Amino acid sequence: MTKSKLAMQRMACITLAAVLSLGTVGCATTGGGMGGSSSADASLSPAEQKLRADSERFDNTVIGGVIKGAATGAVLGGLWRAATGGDRHEIARAAVGGAVIGGALGGIDGYRTAKLQEAKMNEVAALQAMAQDVKTDNDRLQAFLDSSSTVLAEGKQRLAAVRGDVDAKRMTAAQAEAARKREEQNIAQMQATLKKAKDTQTQYAQTSATFQGSAANKRNLDAEIARMDRQISTLERNINDYNRALAVSKA
Repeated sequence: MTKSKLAMQRMACITLAAVLSLGTVGCATTGGGMGGSSSADASLSPAEQKLRADSERFDNTVIGGVIKGAATGAVLGGLWRAATGGDRHEIARAAVGGAVIGGALGGIDGYRTAKLQEAKMNEVAALQAMAQDVKTDNDRLQAFLDSSSTVLAEGKQRLAAVRGDVDAKRMTAAQAEAARKREEQNIAQMQATLKKAKDTQTQYAQTSATFQGSAANKRNLDAEIARMDRQISTLERNINDYNRALAVSKA
């Protein structure tokens, strides 16, 4: 074996170990929400803590996990073949195979492939499995939506109190601005989850469109996608309501 090939294999093995290590670390990360705040931050109310925890939970969407699994599978497949002495063509084939094993070939096409493989290429069963995935993400989004409604109610009360304290000269303008930062962080958290929800809904809708099944076979799937769309609209209203209350407190 040439020195260059031995060096390539050694580097592939090191990279493979690094990828596996990063995957493990990623699973253990608990994340803290916007601004690096922990969901257990003592300065936050229980509702605000739950909002951040629910946001983290929804961020790990089912479809997102499948797509990430595909990327990892492709890397591991290619690295493994390189480590065992494959040429560039064999490495490329192994990378594609790794992507399939990982769960997809990439994006919505990969998600669709994963669902069909799980269902042994039975499209009806794949559609049912996909509907369950959307339902799982919908349930997580609903939990966040419930938290956002509670935080919105609390925030509006705090903002009204700030406005009253400023008018009564019990609070300076600087103190009021500092108090509003808390509400701005809550709004930013809601907006981040809203973006994630919109992206997720788009991914599911685009994947649904790639199936040629009958309306009856896609009924449950399309109903769950429509449910996600309604939840997104409700979250948008909560954010708009929160922004209005914030603006009034500054007037």
